[in-house]
Amino acid sequence: MNAAIQLHRNQSDYDNREPVPLEDYEAERIWVENATIDLLRGCDVLFQRASGKAQGVTYEQFATAVDERMSALLVETVQSGSTLGRMFLAARRGAIHECKSIVAEILSDDQVLRDIAATLLGPLAADGVIADAEGAES
Repeated sequence: MNAAIQLHRNQSDYDNREPVPLEDYEAERIWVENATIDLLRGCDVLFQRASGKAQGVTYEQFATAVDERMSALLVETVQSGSTLGRMFLAARRGAIHECKSIVAEILSDDQVLRDIAATLLGPLAADGVIADAEGAES
C-alpha cells in the first residue's frame, strides 16, 4: 500500500509541473529508459543532486509495484486459479522455463513491467538528468 501512496504522490507532483522544453523532455525520456533497464536487471536507481537529498526507486519498491499490478492482472485475466501455485512449484523445482511460461500467461510482454517502471521513475526524471549532469561536471 505504501508503494501506491508514494506512486500517487510522485505522479501528482509530476502531473502538476511546468511544461518541459523538448530537449529536456528527450533527456528525461532517455534517463527513464536507462533507469528502467537498471530496475529490470535488479538494480536500485538512486541519485543525489548536489543541493538535495538522495532520491530514486529501489528494486524493492519496483518489486512491490509489480506485485500490486500482477495481483490485479491475475484477477483480471487469468482463468486458472492455480497460476500462482504452479509458478511457486515450478520455481521450487528450478523449472525456469516453466516459470517464464506462466509469467507469459499473465503478462503478454515486458511492456507492462516497463510501464510500471516508467510510472515510478517519470516524476524523478528531471532531477535524475540534473544529477547526472552534476556528476559529469565534478
